[in-house]
Amino acid sequence: MSQLRPRTLIRVGQRVIRWDGIPGYVGTNSQGKNVHGPSEPFHVEWLDADGSVEDAEILTLEQFKAEGIRFGRGLMRWAR
Repeated sequence: MSQLRPRTLIRVGQRVIRWDGIPGYVGTNSQGKNVHGPSEPFHVEWLDADGSVEDAEILTLEQFKAEGIRFGRGLMRWAR
């Protein structure tokens, strides 16, 4: 049985899903970076039912497992 390696990079626009099923994505920030490593902080913007930003927080990839966040499918359309 193959084990998945933990992700070491995340891109701006990557879709993510919070533990309670709320969708979100990695937003742009003042650093101007498009790719973030494991311990680099980045903005995650959480969406409400109509698709507008409801909340935002700063996270690192290392926090994903503890926070119950998983990766969604692909990138937001504007990030392609």
